Formats: sequence, structure tokens, C-alpha cells
Amino acid sequence: MKKFFSERERGKRELTSESISISLYNGIIGVYQKYTKNFSAEFPLYCSDGDAICGTNMQLLNASILSHIPDMATPVKLKYVPDFATDDEIDDNEKYALLDFIEYCHSHLIDVVEDDNYYHSWYQHYHLVFPKTEAVKEKFRNEINRIFERNGVVFYLEQDGEIKRHLPSAMNNLLQNIIVNSPDEKLNELVNTAIDLIHKPKIESRTFALEKLWDAFERIKTFYIPEEKKQSVNLLIENVSAHTDGFNELLQAEFNALTKIGNDYQIRHFEANRIEIKSMKHVDYLFYRMIALIDLSISEINV
Repeated sequence: MKKFFSERERGKRELTSESISISLYNGIIGVYQKYTKNFSAEFPLYCSDGDAICGTNMQLLNASILSHIPDMATPVKLKYVPDFATDDEIDDNEKYALLDFIEYCHSHLIDVVEDDNYYHSWYQHYHLVFPKTEAVKEKFRNEINRIFERNGVVFYLEQDGEIKRHLPSAMNNLLQNIIVNSPDEKLNELVNTAIDLIHKPKIESRTFALEKLWDAFERIKTFYIPEEKKQSVNLLIENVSAHTDGFNELLQAEFNALTKIGNDYQIRHFEANRIEIKSMKHVDYLFYRMIALIDLSISEINV
């Protein structure tokens, strides 16, 4: 889409926010309302003079939305903002409902063409036909993602129809270049699962990503000598340090620090005396710190 003046002059906004304002919410609903006719194949409204589809049965559509997304207000409509009111954020339940709603819409949108040969002047409608194309899905994605982008929001709608989030740039660069191809298939599975989950918008997914990454950390410690973890870790550190003076001490300190974090915080253990991680920025920080060490270690055991 064409850049606005501010983007041409200042560049695009940094994507850092996970909050959804009412104006952003209304923008998303506005996009949905543009494409209501594209739900007609699955929720058809039939012409009174025959069985041709002429539109979308909004009652059926809203019923389906509510049954799949109980926290989504139906009928789906814009939120009212009183004059001079501040543009407040919607709460977490509404936010997750909206993100689910976007995925729901993407999965049900189907290309529609009005048939010029069947226009009913009495009813003032066309009969509809449905070509085997997916242009509307792409248009919908582009418009939704543009709204997120303009508001500096980290979420985006992927081509596969899932809402994901843009990662902090340093971590994103690392994950785009990481090669998870160790001789240990279980280790690869744990790391890949963690990488997939850290992109998810929901807090539970990201905290689970941290847990899977710490599981991978414990797994890689036993790579060389499974029955003797301490000896295996020492050998791993020795090989990763490449016998560089002082670097093995640095790595030992990092291994010890991350092990202690895993034991003290609610990452792999959830007893009442463990420290809860409440900030998603802290989750990203710990994920980035751990994935960097695992990437370095995997690069050694792949040699």
C-alpha cells in the first residue's frame, strides 16, 4: 500500500505495542464490514425467486462467530466512542477475541463476483458466483496488517491465516538465520517448537516457548555423555570455547546463570516459591539470551 507523508519523511513506526485501542478495533471491524458479501458462500442468503445466492445471511454469520468466539460481541459492529473521550484500550479478553475474529474471517472469506446476467431490479440484487481464486484473502490480510503497522502494533496476519507477532529486531534477525539441524532430533523438536511459540500473540504461548527452550537447554547439556550431565556440560563448554583463553570461563558462567534462572523462576518449575515472570519483555529477553547460547552450542555439535 502507498506510504503516507509521515512514513516518507520519518520512516515507519517501530512495532512495539501489543495494546489494541478502540480506534484500531473499529478499523478492523470496518475492514470486516467491507467484505461481508464474501461470507455468502458459507452463510448464504437465497433469492426469494429461486435458489440462487444473492448475499450473506448475517444472522447465521453472527451466530457462527459467537459460537466460535464467545467473547466477541455480536452482532459485530463498531464500538461507540463518546465525543471528547480518550481512545481507551480494549481489555485482554476483547483483544484476544478480536485476534481470533480476524483469523475466523480469513478462514471463511471467499471470492465473490456479481453475475451481470442475473440482476433482479425488483429486489435490487445480483446473483452471486464464486470463482476458484483467493484474491479477497490477500486484500483482507494487507488491510489488516496495514492497520496494525500504522498503529505500531506487533501483530500481523500471516498468509497461513494465523495471527503472529513481529519479534524485537535483534531476536528476529537471529531466528531468521538460525539452523536447527543437530544430530539429536528431540533437541531439534524442542528448539523448533519454542521458536514457533515465541511468535504467537498469546501470553501463554510465549511462556510455554520459554519452557520448551529451557527443556532444550537441559537436553543439550547431556549431548556428549547422557548419563553424566556434569562431564557432558564441561566437554560441551570446552568444545564451544574452542580453547580460547578465558572464553570457557565466560561460557561456564553463562551456563550456570541460565541454569539458576531456570531453577529460580517459573520456567520449568512452578512451585509457589518460584518467581513468576510477569513482563513479556522479560520473556523476550530470556528467550533471546537462551536461544543465542543454544545456537552457539548447536553450531559446535554440528561440526
